[in-house]
Amino acid sequence: MKHRFRRLGLALLGMMAALLLVTAVLLSQSSAAASSHREAPLISKDAYADTTDVYAFIPAGQTDRIALVASWIPFEGPEGGPNYFEFDDNALYDIYVSNDGDPDPEITYTLKSAVQVGNPGTFLYNTGPIDSLNDPDWNRRQVYTLTEQTAGGATVLIGGQPTAPVNIGSKSTPNYSALMQAATYEVMNGGDTVQVFAGQTDDAFWVDLQIFDLLTLRGQAAPIGYGNSNNIPIDSLSGFNVHSIVIEVPIDRLTQGGEPILGVWAGTRRPSMRVLEGIGGLGGQTHSGAPVQVSRLGMPLVNEVVLPYALKDAFNSLHPAGDLGIYLDPTFGPILQGSVEDPEVGNLLCALYGVPLPGDSNDDCATEVTNGVPRSGRGDIFDIFLTGMVLENEFTIQTASGPYTLPIGFNVNRPVGVIPAEMIRVNTAISGDLCAPTPSRLGVLGGDACGFPNGRRLADDVIDIELLAVAGAAYQVLDARDTSFAFDPALIGVLDDGLSGNDKAFQSTFPYLAPPHAGENHTHQNILTAFAPIIMNASQTAQTAVAENPVATTAVTAGSMALLGLPALVWFRRREEE
Repeated sequence: MKHRFRRLGLALLGMMAALLLVTAVLLSQSSAAASSHREAPLISKDAYADTTDVYAFIPAGQTDRIALVASWIPFEGPEGGPNYFEFDDNALYDIYVSNDGDPDPEITYTLKSAVQVGNPGTFLYNTGPIDSLNDPDWNRRQVYTLTEQTAGGATVLIGGQPTAPVNIGSKSTPNYSALMQAATYEVMNGGDTVQVFAGQTDDAFWVDLQIFDLLTLRGQAAPIGYGNSNNIPIDSLSGFNVHSIVIEVPIDRLTQGGEPILGVWAGTRRPSMRVLEGIGGLGGQTHSGAPVQVSRLGMPLVNEVVLPYALKDAFNSLHPAGDLGIYLDPTFGPILQGSVEDPEVGNLLCALYGVPLPGDSNDDCATEVTNGVPRSGRGDIFDIFLTGMVLENEFTIQTASGPYTLPIGFNVNRPVGVIPAEMIRVNTAISGDLCAPTPSRLGVLGGDACGFPNGRRLADDVIDIELLAVAGAAYQVLDARDTSFAFDPALIGVLDDGLSGNDKAFQSTFPYLAPPHAGENHTHQNILTAFAPIIMNASQTAQTAVAENPVATTAVTAGSMALLGLPALVWFRRREEE
């Protein structure tokens, strides 16, 4: 009898092991119900104005064109009907370009949208399959105007053309790739070919948001990862969409003189006054007043993990032209300077995991900073975020011709006469054969001069890059004043969140971003519901055994104990002892 009981117990243990394995797999594929794009308290409450990411890169295989990409509206669930996501008609969405080293834009691209409802007598976004951008079954269609503003005036590049609709599912959007292609416009302007896309896309960013649990990097051993909990890295943004603007233009349309370096950032503006009209206005609202900037984003994660609460909301309303003034301000300057030149993430890496910091002469997990003296602390971080990079030591990159050592003084992406301000800077003269033959997800840190933080490509792994940069991976090349500091290369394998790419493949041609996820394919995993068939099957198997032999009743009880988290093996041993 004891042997038969042991066989039943071992069989149930095998079943529980299989169940735990399925649990781990499903957890690794599930999406957290949150977005990483929550940079500041106020903008986190205004998702339709929230700028999520900005990219600026020379497309692979090209040397004379540049792509500018900006995305908004985080955490778009694909199945968000019946009121699906769209650009906000009351907002202005901007992409800015500076081409002379100062923090003022010389070129601004602005999108203004307008919704057109065909039949207001229905709640349906579409009354049948949407087969084209002009299909009358697309009941709530959105069109937009895209202007290019320069010192010479405003040029309308796109006037009243439809965006791409949202990707609902195979019944409503049966050929979404054709709709996305139809929403890709190519216009001739001033002798230049300009390509434009606006609409819903996959969210190109990836991150495991448990990093905010005191810098937890799941997949790593404790204490950096979890030692007694779910330690499987999860892309918290997988399965979610955003709304994006993608513009590709000739490089010489943006540059001027002999300056090849561009500064790029994006933002959102709203009218300064909103009036809620109540029932008298059928629940509507009116907007008036001059547009006010409510969102700003250039380099990724700056507002999110660099700036403290004291500056977060203010930063979103501040234009880059005001950055240096704030940096030198006697009240707010020390806060901003300390956040940049002695980043809090570095303090945490040091305090929690013993990662040494450059310029920490008294070993208190903080880099010494002289208030009011820019770049007196972490010069490497200051350069990356505020001025662009010039080499203080030699650095070897990978090129089509093999390894090449850049000399001291090589200008990676610092414009002549630069005024410190936060934005993405990209050297348009570094492209083609100067790029690594196989692009490195670690960008410049991986020896690929064409990657982040020299511009930002879609596939650049900015989480890992910025963690390594804060840990001093670029210090000896960009600053090196602390001659006692040496970056430990072993940290490359440790400061890694276990995620190395997006959940959908990017496109190799314009508009480069992956198509949006369809509602029919987006799942939210409920563990209990997901395992119900497995549990029921296990229960049915056990019940059959009970009918054949009453001793098997103990196995059913053990199965219940295991699902409640009690060690089944211990329970079995106690039963055997009895």
